[in-house]
Amino acid sequence: MSIFYNIYNSYLVLVNSFQRGVFKLNDVKEKPVDNTYNIIQHSQADEPCRSCTDFRTFSRMRRQEFSQSQVHSVNSQSTNNIDETKILEHQREDCPLDKDELGRSTWKLLHTIAATYSDKPSQEDQTNMEQFIRLIPKVYPCETCANDFAEILTYHPPNISSQKSFAKWMCEAHNMVNRKLEKPLFDCSKVNERWRDGWADGHCD
Repeated sequence: MSIFYNIYNSYLVLVNSFQRGVFKLNDVKEKPVDNTYNIIQHSQADEPCRSCTDFRTFSRMRRQEFSQSQVHSVNSQSTNNIDETKILEHQREDCPLDKDELGRSTWKLLHTIAATYSDKPSQEDQTNMEQFIRLIPKVYPCETCANDFAEILTYHPPNISSQKSFAKWMCEAHNMVNRKLEKPLFDCSKVNERWRDGWADGHCD
């Protein structure tokens, strides 16, 4: 009889130990899986490129990267995301250029160069300008934009014979890009009024 009693007591001890172990495991607060290492191990090609992306898209990519790599708990996640979103959506004026800002700035430069080009350029002037224009796609930070401009140069070569011809060509090249982006086209007959002389109504004076 004592043998069976000892066996029964051993069985109860085993069951109680197992139950305590189960409850103990269930009571433990599980830590969130830390995927930070996997998230931040981007190759350089995967990094968001500000000069290749408009600010809204770039900001969204940065918010997603932040929210994935900075999660510590459910309670702090929403607060952190809201704070970071507010920071990223308030763009400072001294930030690197995004794709749209870069494009606008580049066109302003190119139109101004065309506006101040010589009326009677020398052969050296024409050679320098030809080389400059054809180097743009090779050094421009946005690869897609650079490829588009290189294509324009292929089927619509720059006319650098005079200031008016060059300014008109630059306007036509810009309109080709605007047409692709479904933006309004500019009246190229007014290109010098826009970029060199100022508007006839005098409001640029």
